[in-house]
Amino acid sequence: MDKQDILNKIKKSIDTEIESIQHFRSHIDPKFVDAVELILACKGKVVVTGVGKSGNIAKKIASTMSSTGTPSIFLHPTDAAHGDAGAIQHEDVVIAIGKSGESDELLSILPTIKKIGAKIIALTANPKSKLAAESEVVVITPILKEACPLELAPTSSTTIALVAGDAIAMTLMELKGFQEQDFALYHPSGRLGKRLSLLVEDVMRKGEQNSVVFLDTDLNGVLNEITTKLVGAVSVVDKDYRLKGFITDYDIRKLLTKNELSNTKKASEIMNSNPTSFYSDMMAYDVLLSMEGRKRPISVTPIVDKENTVVGIVSLHDLLQKGLK
Repeated sequence: MDKQDILNKIKKSIDTEIESIQHFRSHIDPKFVDAVELILACKGKVVVTGVGKSGNIAKKIASTMSSTGTPSIFLHPTDAAHGDAGAIQHEDVVIAIGKSGESDELLSILPTIKKIGAKIIALTANPKSKLAAESEVVVITPILKEACPLELAPTSSTTIALVAGDAIAMTLMELKGFQEQDFALYHPSGRLGKRLSLLVEDVMRKGEQNSVVFLDTDLNGVLNEITTKLVGAVSVVDKDYRLKGFITDYDIRKLLTKNELSNTKKASEIMNSNPTSFYSDMMAYDVLLSMEGRKRPISVTPIVDKENTVVGIVSLHDLLQKGLK
């Protein structure tokens, strides 16, 4: 078999799943609305369950719902049958996923769920299944054809179950008014979460790490502060720590090149008296974009409060190290 034959088989598999999704889309079950409304009215959480490949899909759906404003957990039917059904409460909604709707493991926990009082939503391709008969809401997910050449391995069916779960989760997300800030709250370590939640004050060097000198500090003091704080710059402040200027190692090298530097020079004579600064309550990502987006990018900058008091210093390296890009 040559490479083109292999590529053609891959395309055929993808095409089969696409055709099945299109068939699913054109035969969308109106019961989706009932499922969404039942979950919206839910006072508890959503419990998603399924076995085998459907169980793997159930895990992903539960995770997607939880991260987009609908508290959810995955519960394996076997674990539920051995005590973990205690995680289900009467105010919960259970989404049970099963292509055939006849899996023994899944069916075995339905009586327990009903006795607890939780409502059941079935996602199944079989409207005449026992799962469908035991559920308050039945959402049919018709399967045109599995991508498996033997019509055995769950392929199109699991894809459609995933698409159905994602559609429910995204609809709930919109109806609940879930916003970027909410997403950031639930994804504090993700790039988007950091961009939407991380403030400059969370990243900047402050306290003993802040690089600061006074207006009358001599050259040796300036060099010592730049060297020991390892940030390549220093803020120049008055006695009240108000920002008066900024000195970078580039400023010092420039003066050295012109032979205009001596040990008697004071910080006030070396500094840039009109430096760019940022407020500590600004979003770190916005500061990063501003520093990078200038005609001459800024590599390090002072951070001030609303009274122009220097409270920290931050470098591009500090911001990038936080995974903002």
